[in-house]
Amino acid sequence: MTEERTGVKKWLPLAVLALTLFIIVLDSTIINVSIKAIIGDLHTDLKAVQWVITGYSLMLAAFTITGGRLGDIFGRKRMFMIGAVIFAVGSLLASRVQSAPALLLCVVGIEGVGAAIMLPSTASLILSEYRGKDRALAFGVYGAVAGAAATIGPVVGGYLTTNYSWRWNYLINPFVVLVLLGGSVVLREAQERQHEVPDILSIFLSAFGLASVVFGIIESSTYGWIKAKLPYEIASHHYSLHGVSISVFAIILGLVLVSLFIWRQSSLESRGKNPLVSLSIFKNKQFMAGTTTLMVAVLSQVGLVFVLPVFFQGLLGKDAFHSGIAILPFSLAILVAAPLSGILAGKCNVPNRWLVQVGLVCATIGGLLLHSELTVQSTVHTLVPGLAVFGVGFGLAFSQLANITLSAVSVQEAGEAAGVNNTFRQIGASLGQALIGALLIATLVSQLNRDASASSVIPPQFKTTVATATASSAESLGTVGGEAPGSVSQNMAAEITRIKNDSIVHGARIGMLAATGSAVLALGLSTLLPKRAAVRGEDIDPHQGDK
Repeated sequence: MTEERTGVKKWLPLAVLALTLFIIVLDSTIINVSIKAIIGDLHTDLKAVQWVITGYSLMLAAFTITGGRLGDIFGRKRMFMIGAVIFAVGSLLASRVQSAPALLLCVVGIEGVGAAIMLPSTASLILSEYRGKDRALAFGVYGAVAGAAATIGPVVGGYLTTNYSWRWNYLINPFVVLVLLGGSVVLREAQERQHEVPDILSIFLSAFGLASVVFGIIESSTYGWIKAKLPYEIASHHYSLHGVSISVFAIILGLVLVSLFIWRQSSLESRGKNPLVSLSIFKNKQFMAGTTTLMVAVLSQVGLVFVLPVFFQGLLGKDAFHSGIAILPFSLAILVAAPLSGILAGKCNVPNRWLVQVGLVCATIGGLLLHSELTVQSTVHTLVPGLAVFGVGFGLAFSQLANITLSAVSVQEAGEAAGVNNTFRQIGASLGQALIGALLIATLVSQLNRDASASSVIPPQFKTTVATATASSAESLGTVGGEAPGSVSQNMAAEITRIKNDSIVHGARIGMLAATGSAVLALGLSTLLPKRAAVRGEDIDPHQGDK
């Protein structure tokens, strides 16, 4: 048994793990306000950058379970350090790219893999290091960091993009990783299994299944949900697919692969072998109630952080930094409310479920306030009340969701449970960016086409050209022109601007409504949570897995 730490030494591991979580989550939103700069620098469009943002979360969703299992087998601290190095390399390469595909490869294919290896260690090492009221407080900080990092990302990204370059959003990561590697000396190794090799087929099925579903959702804005808007194009070849959208095929394929993944886990267990995920963990009602509620809540939060920068930059003309500052009330509210939630649960013994539900009610109210304030006449200041209420809600809810969910398992199950929990979190993030992003873009373009067609100012012979050009301008947040070719009168220019602005507002309002609806759904799911976190691992030595 390892000697218990006291005083400042007891909280040093939490500081290292919280910083790790912070930088991983930060990178999921840090380029949201840099979209316009990236589009201009790499000569690409909104959907391409959306793929980079969503792909990072998708990689975490696809490989976090694997990362958790590797930590169980080879040691959580060891895998934490390996993941940190991979994360730093991917970030350094991403800061040097000259094209959108190269950025996607570096962020998703390298940096995302490193993050997926590191991420499960943050929660599982907290679970093995702390227990009782210390664990409740630790997860309060954990929830605060997770929630705040997602919303501080736009502020940090905006400052770096405006004053230096969007590339610094990635270039700072190697320096943070050096701090993490130095701080890892305070972490104690934890390892539960030996001489196991993760099932490769399971990794393939889970990764490509999730990727296929998210691909279908994102591409729906271009090709339609069911009926194809245009033939699917790949490598300059066009495929009609009998008039059916590629999204249908991609989503069906993804669901089939995920179903095969579940079957594979059951088959491995029945043969006495070790699955990537033990299906018994899904029978833990407290764990599943917490992780599904968290998934839907994250969908709402990420949706908001995707929608608002588009509104601030596309309509209000804010640069990256001021777009991040505009979201700051949300970030500050989370930073205040999340630790408070941990104190209320740990010191004041307020039931965990009550805090989650009060938080989700606040988030719903904040979302409705924001939806009502998103107009052509909006200013940054008019959105502050909605952002603050939304942030307080998520601060209260997030820390207790982490506490309820991971306290439902024993220390021996920590790596696997943390991997599953973080996978659900990242599925929520991926779906939030994919679904709400696709909905925003589709609504924006549809509204723009309707307004251009109905306009009495734009001559009939120009309507199609104006609609196409203005759509490009709106989707690129103004980095390409939106005027019809030839001489454009002052009235016609004003009409084009009005149409573009109205379409951005309409898209943002629909996106915000979807984010609010997700908070309502999470509130409904929270009724399945226990009143208080039932800590199964309480009587188990938190360091019995130390090596």
